[in-house]
Amino acid sequence: MAEDQESDNDNRGRISKHVGWWIGVIAGLAGIAGLIFTISTREQFTVKEWRQQANAACNNVNTDLLDKWARATTAVYTLEEGGYQSADYQTAAFAWQAVGKTEEKLTSEIGKIEMPNSHEEDISRLLEDLNAASYADAMLAVDLGKEVFTGDSKDAKDRHNGPAVKVQQGFRKLDVSHCSGLPPSG
Repeated sequence: MAEDQESDNDNRGRISKHVGWWIGVIAGLAGIAGLIFTISTREQFTVKEWRQQANAACNNVNTDLLDKWARATTAVYTLEEGGYQSADYQTAAFAWQAVGKTEEKLTSEIGKIEMPNSHEEDISRLLEDLNAASYADAMLAVDLGKEVFTGDSKDAKDRHNGPAVKVQQGFRKLDVSHCSGLPPSG
């Protein structure tokens, strides 16, 4: 009789292990099916949503970038009019370095935005142009800091404007209205 009870307990133990195992398998399959359903029905990030976030990013740096650009161009005019004095070189270098860093911030903000389901090539080109613009201004700052820049204000603007104009064209192409004047050129 004791043997019969032990045999019944063993059978119940085996059955409960099998049932538990099957419940685990079914729960795992249900979780995988739910994940697949979620991924397949998720709405794609649109260029309209990208544009809204890009406009918000531009709003965050717009005033700061315009102010720093005005200071940088003024610093080059002062350098030119003052006869290329060492202190004026350093002021201009710091001003153009600030422009480059603010452009880097804009590039970072735009780059953090999820890539939409269209216009990937245009957005990638815009990010490359933003990087080129901040690099050009950083290199102008380096040349000013080394006091090797002997051009006039037009030369400085030309070094900045080439990449800046490409960025502006990219923003216009993507219809990012709050960014259309960034980085400024003139």
